[in-house]
Amino acid sequence: MTKKSESSLAEKVLQNPILLEKLTDKVYQLMLEDLRKQREHLGIYRR
Repeated sequence: MTKKSESSLAEKVLQNPILLEKLTDKVYQLMLEDLRKQREHLGIYRR
């Protein structure tokens, strides 16, 4: 993906509330998953 196409996609998402909500929901889910994996990883070393 080129910088121009990335910029165009970002502009499209920012102008569309539904796309923006889908994006933010996905980012939130990925962050929760990452936190869960980090906790699991830390749990292994705390035993």
